[in-house]
Amino acid sequence: MEQEVKKKYEDLQKKYKLPSFDNLNNEFEISTIEEKYFLLREIRRKIIEKIEDYIKLIENILYPETNLCDTYECAVFSDEEKNEMFSLYKKLMFFNRFSTETSIGEDDKKSSEFINEIWNQWNDIKKELSIYIKRLKESWLKEIKIKTELGYLG
Repeated sequence: MEQEVKKKYEDLQKKYKLPSFDNLNNEFEISTIEEKYFLLREIRRKIIEKIEDYIKLIENILYPETNLCDTYECAVFSDEEKNEMFSLYKKLMFFNRFSTETSIGEDDKKSSEFINEIWNQWNDIKKELSIYIKRLKESWLKEIKIKTELGYLG
């Protein structure tokens, strides 16, 4: 199945000047796509799945729910760092909405524009994300003071 997807993609790659199959596959696991008829749509969906995971992660830091994990991880970052993180969040949300817009009246041209646009920015986005994710991971090995206000407990 992967070879069929790869062959179909390579035809589209030439037509729309898309990134290489192997590079895109390495980042977004497009070889797992089973439906090759609307291949570029499926690739867009795979990309947005990954982006949505990162959006949720950042949302939980910027606007934590009342659970221990979110509260703890929110305390890892200063207000200035959260402002910087919000800039990254905006980039990710742009692509989320770009994907939604593309899904309305979708065709290969629109999907290829989405894929090329995200690909052009992906390395920078990954660098920013990795800084924050590394800090989150390492925070679990440290003691962080959490400011909490306990409400009525009983």
